[in-house]
Amino acid sequence: MADAETIERFLARPEVQRVFRWMTARRPGGSCWLMDFFKAYADGSARWYHPRFALPYLLTEFVRSKTGARRETIAGRVLGNPATRHGLVATVRSVGRLGLTYPQNFVAPLMIVWNFTQACNLRCKHCYQDAGARAPDELTLEEQKRLVDTFADHNVAMIAFSGGEPVMSPTFLPVARYAADRGLHLTVATNGTLCTPEKVQAMVDAGIRYIEISLDSIDPARHDDFRGPRAWERAVAGIRNVVANPDVKCGVAMTVTRLNLEEMEPMLEWCIGEKVDTFYAFNFIPTGRARDLVDVDLSPAERERMLGILQRYLVDGRISIMSSAPQYGRACIELGDPDSPINTGHYGYGGGKMTRVLAKYVGGCGAGRCYMAVQPNGDVTPCVFMPILVGSLRAGDFETVWNHPVMQLLRDRDDRTGHCLTCDYKFHCGGCRARSYGYFGDLREPDPGCKFNQAAWDRLVAETREAAPAEAPPAAAG
Repeated sequence: MADAETIERFLARPEVQRVFRWMTARRPGGSCWLMDFFKAYADGSARWYHPRFALPYLLTEFVRSKTGARRETIAGRVLGNPATRHGLVATVRSVGRLGLTYPQNFVAPLMIVWNFTQACNLRCKHCYQDAGARAPDELTLEEQKRLVDTFADHNVAMIAFSGGEPVMSPTFLPVARYAADRGLHLTVATNGTLCTPEKVQAMVDAGIRYIEISLDSIDPARHDDFRGPRAWERAVAGIRNVVANPDVKCGVAMTVTRLNLEEMEPMLEWCIGEKVDTFYAFNFIPTGRARDLVDVDLSPAERERMLGILQRYLVDGRISIMSSAPQYGRACIELGDPDSPINTGHYGYGGGKMTRVLAKYVGGCGAGRCYMAVQPNGDVTPCVFMPILVGSLRAGDFETVWNHPVMQLLRDRDDRTGHCLTCDYKFHCGGCRARSYGYFGDLREPDPGCKFNQAAWDRLVAETREAAPAEAPPAAAG
């Protein structure tokens, strides 16, 4: 822990932050001095005797020697990855401009979830996007590429394509290929029904590195009841086609509710048996078509059971375990020992004491703080589950949109009510603001899915019962 405290004190020094600002001052096209050094180190052109990069080269070599990492690893797997370079530059720039914060705030999102099209070939009952037909005002190919340039110029590291069904869009693959050429890490969330071997290979060729397919049940009938006829059969075929491709990772996403909580462990074992790389447990959010299904949401006690299963399988190590439930990180800390792996955010985990320090900077919910959502027409919301318009990238300024007052509110963990304000884990978790907004219409309200907010859940249940229509009296005997 002393090492972590030393690093934190170093990063908090004003002179260090001034150097960070100089190193990451943006030039036209999004490059900067630090990016130039990362590229030079990766391709081997940086040397200690080159005046421009002598100091950072020696510092990098010093840190590498202390950690025992091989130079080939740093140059190849770390700095040789363009998306990692984007993320590192964005992080250093953010610490330089905003200081070290709990959790860390960023001058631009590290990740953008892009609802690429409104079109979808299914009509899932719990669709947050209420997808179906293609919207008439969706961005053109030229506008989509311009957005990619904006993202890359601001050192966004990752685009997660979603929808609707992104695979249905004729511009999806050209835009993915363009984004990959700009150095962004690309993933796609799909219902899997269109993932033929040929389509999977086309996505890989375009630069997609992770394909996540929704599967809500190991029972075909139950899955199809939510998504449509033969959806399970086609989704499973899609999963197997992704797993069979050695150049892409496969994830299976499950929206966990009272309808399938009992299936979580069988689903996890099924995924392990199918050689799936990642299992992703999504929170139920009362938005879109799911507003009519609030009675299937997990109670706080049921969510704790879900989190316990996730933590146990994470420690087991047979499959990567992720979740959109920000309480997952807190559960890992409570249930594990100091060296066991913990979740650090929606897409990360690690083990050891340093990871526990990192977790309070990653900070659970990243909506409006380290990620945002872009709609098919260029509108921006803080999260795909949070239908609050904060601007448009079709004609609006990126930084103005990113720093909208709603985004500022989401970054302030002290602007909360209930236990989310006083919680010991508020920097690790923060609660799901989409659930607060969906249930109470207020981003500051407590997340009613947490065990520490049982009172909020009880209030919600009571209000739901009061609003339910009374049963009709029995008919009189005739």
